[in-house]
Amino acid sequence: MSFVTIPLEQKQAVLRELSGIKEQFAARHWFPGTSGNLSLRIGDYTPDNFYFAITASGKDKSVSTPSDFLFVDQEGRACETTELRPSAETLIHCEIYRKTGCGAVFHVHTVFNNLVSEYFGEQGQVPIQGLELIKAFNIWEENAAITVPVLPNYADIPRIAELVPDALHPAVPGILLRGHGIYAWGQNAFEAKRHLEAFEFIFEYIYRDLLLRK
Repeated sequence: MSFVTIPLEQKQAVLRELSGIKEQFAARHWFPGTSGNLSLRIGDYTPDNFYFAITASGKDKSVSTPSDFLFVDQEGRACETTELRPSAETLIHCEIYRKTGCGAVFHVHTVFNNLVSEYFGEQGQVPIQGLELIKAFNIWEENAAITVPVLPNYADIPRIAELVPDALHPAVPGILLRGHGIYAWGQNAFEAKRHLEAFEFIFEYIYRDLLLRK
């Protein structure tokens, strides 16, 4: 496959945007031990035909190099000649794009999203109500309530990917993997970043609130 229909300058713009976001998240220590991955869709979209740039597997995301990202298709396969490998978790990105038609998907591992996902893991969802940051998801009702799905963290990534379509809720742009991390998405990188930051604030709030109640 090739990107003959997508201008080079458009690809370069996507890579610049992802690089900037990667640097911001790395400064927050959201990529411990090379964990996490970021992707940004490029070009036209149909559920059966889309492409996106994604962080390459096993890279230190606190530094920037020419081999930080690669382009993949809707099946998570590299669509240009490259020695880089996409993360196995690319399949989860594929399912989120396919189900939502979003423009960006960001996945990070933090202490707070791990602790909260474990605490509510048996329930299969994290209940959230009345917090101001719910407005970041364009939910404006007074005392609004949402739930964030928590999926099992199987070692076999395709097993997780199979669960993703049925777990997604149109109003909630995020899912948790238990003891693993958050996937957040949006129509573009700005919106996905806003959603991710809101989720991380909420998870820290929930954790600290649970401590205060003991």
